Amino acid sequence: MEVSFSSAFKRAFKKKIKGNQDLETRFWQKLELFIADPFSPS
Repeated sequence: MEVSFSSAFKRAFKKKIKGNQDLETRFWQKLELFIADPFSPS
């Protein structure tokens, strides 16, 4: 599965995670989980 991000999402994401390394780490972990198994309940 390939996930693509719009330019608006990229801007909002950068603004939201600025200075919050934990939030960025959690986002990428959840995205990897989603890519591996889109129907996982978590």
